[in-house]
Amino acid sequence: MRVDVQGLEQLPPAGPLILYYNHIHYADPIVIMARLYGRRHVVAIAKAELEHTFFFGWATRSYGTIYVKRGEPDIPALRGALAVLKAGYALLIAPEGTRSPNAQLRPAEKGLGLLVYRANPILMPVGVWGTKEFPAAYKQLRRPRVHIRFGKPYRFHLPDHMTRKEAEAVVTDYAMRRLAQCLPETMRGVYADPPPDLPYVEER
Repeated sequence: MRVDVQGLEQLPPAGPLILYYNHIHYADPIVIMARLYGRRHVVAIAKAELEHTFFFGWATRSYGTIYVKRGEPDIPALRGALAVLKAGYALLIAPEGTRSPNAQLRPAEKGLGLLVYRANPILMPVGVWGTKEFPAAYKQLRRPRVHIRFGKPYRFHLPDHMTRKEAEAVVTDYAMRRLAQCLPETMRGVYADPPPDLPYVEER
């Protein structure tokens, strides 16, 4: 693939980090991980069904992926993700939980908010598009052109009085609006409005 990358120089060099992206194609996490190779130790989170698929199963297993069972509480996966952050490594996750059928952002699940509430890592949005051309472009004897936009990292300092459910809602909505700003306007979907100014968000 031909990959157009912007903002990667903002990647925090160390410490617990969640890189989160919009999901439109199976290749999304692979092309992002390829850009991160050699810069940070990154562990991806993916749906359990992907583990046994051809090529993508092999590719995700080779990166030590944490597989999540969707539609039910997956305590082992949560513990694994928290252990990665506690060790000071980076997680790569798709908050929407599944691919968007129209490439527009759809309502996210609460997993991202829960991880932030429990571990307070640095967050970095990653917008990606162009992967839907894979592998059809090869039939036309051309390489797909993929765009990756790394947004500015930031961190929450949630108020002590904020409950877990409140934190999950606030974090998820704000984080997804930050992600939307890394995408073309036509892909921002339900998060088209810019993120609000929150006094407990620290730019990194």
